[in-house]
Amino acid sequence: MSRSSAPPPPAGPDGPAGVDVVELTDPAALTALHTHVLAPSFPPAELCSLDELLEGCASGELQAVGVLREGRVIAGAVASGTPGGVVLLAYLALAPGERGAGVGGALLEGALARWVATVRPAYVLAEVEHPGHHEGSVEHGDPAARLRFYARHGARLLAVPYFQPKIGPQGTRVPALLLVTLYVDPTLEFARPDGSGGAVTEVSAPPLRDFLVAYLRSSEGALGEDDAVRSLLGAVSGERVALLGPGELDRVPVGLLGRGVSPPPGSARPGGKAG
Repeated sequence: MSRSSAPPPPAGPDGPAGVDVVELTDPAALTALHTHVLAPSFPPAELCSLDELLEGCASGELQAVGVLREGRVIAGAVASGTPGGVVLLAYLALAPGERGAGVGGALLEGALARWVATVRPAYVLAEVEHPGHHEGSVEHGDPAARLRFYARHGARLLAVPYFQPKIGPQGTRVPALLLVTLYVDPTLEFARPDGSGGAVTEVSAPPLRDFLVAYLRSSEGALGEDDAVRSLLGAVSGERVALLGPGELDRVPVGLLGRGVSPPPGSARPGGKAG
């Protein structure tokens, strides 16, 4: 059983790798998280503002956890979600110079443990750049390495043509992202015969559909009627969605927005040309 279908180990001082993963609620700590950890790690189009982070954590819409060293925030994770629904890991990052010591893996494990225990979600999801469509950089890291990192912690791929919605009215959509599961409520995961003696893993689509509709509306102000949105929501319009291993990346349809939606090999083209 993978970690995305069972609760991860407990967080706290005795948590993974001995790293203490703590909740971040103080405005000063959240400001340090945004300034010294998130801003150096994410392109502006993918990052919420400091005011949005502070307001979201104050209202409970966002939850932030971090790792401190001598009172300084050196790593952090931010998620949004509602009890029984979908938790989205919006950001997970380390301050420059802190990679390679196991802190990132411990942070992810600790964050998942906390959110699964307190929110009891249907899914914990993350957005990961498709390594075949996004280049790596010294500043923002390597998408292929990032996908390997999440795969080591149980991530699997939802077979949907995903893109990141606009963040705010001045934002732009980010095409060709992967929507991955980090945790799945075991009651929502199914296996069916594939006709060749093997099995296909699927998960319940309605919670994913509800999440995507709410996410698009809250991020973009309204539910768009363009082809990219239709293709994405069409992929979750049934009862179940295929859940693939990281080695099955070529089976995931890719939301390329203005250049169309790229289907997996051998499948019908979903939704035609995207907006």
